[in-house]
Amino acid sequence: MGIVSCKLATRLTAASRGAPLEIYAPSLRSFPADSMLVMATLPVVDWNDCLLRDLRSLDKQASIRAYAAMVMIDPFACWEDFADLLKEARISGVTNFPPASIIEQATDGMPINSGLELELRRMEWFASLGFKILFVAAKDSEITMAETRLGAHLEGIVYLPEEALARRICDEMGLISLGQQASSMPRFSFLHATTSQQTRRKK
Repeated sequence: MGIVSCKLATRLTAASRGAPLEIYAPSLRSFPADSMLVMATLPVVDWNDCLLRDLRSLDKQASIRAYAAMVMIDPFACWEDFADLLKEARISGVTNFPPASIIEQATDGMPINSGLELELRRMEWFASLGFKILFVAAKDSEITMAETRLGAHLEGIVYLPEEALARRICDEMGLISLGQQASSMPRFSFLHATTSQQTRRKK
C-alpha cells in the first residue's frame, strides 16, 4: 500500500482513484484571506452552522474520501440533521476539527479536556450510523483514547499541535504523512506541511 495523503479543503472535491483524504471545512471560508488557523478555534463564527448551510447547497456527488469538519461539542447542533444532510451529500466521514482540547484552551475559564468525553461520545454516535472517523488530536493521550473508544471505525489520526495554528488559511492546506507507524492506520500532521502544498485563497 502506498503512502496516503491528506488535505484540509474549504470546498468539496469529487472522489477519484488515488485522491487524497479530504477534511471538508467550508467554515474556513468565513475568515479573511491569510488569517491564521487559530481563528478556527475561537468563537467568532458559528462553525457548524456554516457547514450546515454549505451541505444544503451542495451538488450531490460521490465524496467517499471526505470527512466533514465539525465542532463535536456544540451544545446547540441538531445532529440528526447533520447525519441526514451528510448522507444526502454522499459524504461518508466526519472529523473533530477543530478539536475540543484546543477549543477549550482558547476559552477562558473552561477546564482543560472537559469536552473530550463529549467529543468521543458524539463520534461514537456517528460511527454507529456508519460514518467513518478521522480523529484530530493535539496530544498523544487523546490519540490513545480515540483508538480505544473508536476502534475499527477509526480510519486515521491527524496531529494538530498548537504551533500549527500559526499556518495561514487557504483553500487547500496539505498535511504531511507520518506513515502508518506501529499500526495500519494512516497518520498525518498539520505542523510540517510546506507552503508549496498550499493553494492560494480564491477571491
